[in-house]
Amino acid sequence: MSNNKYNIGYGKPPKENQFPKGRSGNPKGRPKGSRNTYKLLEDLLAQKVTIMQDGKPVRIPKKVAILLQAVNSATKGDLKAISAIIPHMLASDAKNEALGRDTQEMSKEDKDLIKQFLKDHTDE
Repeated sequence: MSNNKYNIGYGKPPKENQFPKGRSGNPKGRPKGSRNTYKLLEDLLAQKVTIMQDGKPVRIPKKVAILLQAVNSATKGDLKAISAIIPHMLASDAKNEALGRDTQEMSKEDKDLIKQFLKDHTDE
């Protein structure tokens, strides 16, 4: 045994068996700069598309275009789009109220109507 005071044991291999500085224990591991699925999706949704708004071409991110399309479909009466958007609207309102931000106040009748709609259309 050597004269140094380095304790060899679990998680502490002998110095001569440790990886040298700058050398990985998994040299064929994930290459630098590789991206996972979430990063790829984020990059795709950030790409811009051109749409016509009020007769003028406007460039917006794909993420915004998707949301705009969903809201427009809901406005036209598409029940799937409505049932997909309402929970997010309610969550957004609840978050804004918790943060003390002003939100448009819904009447009790409107809230009851939304609850009834969700009850009728979410159990399908």
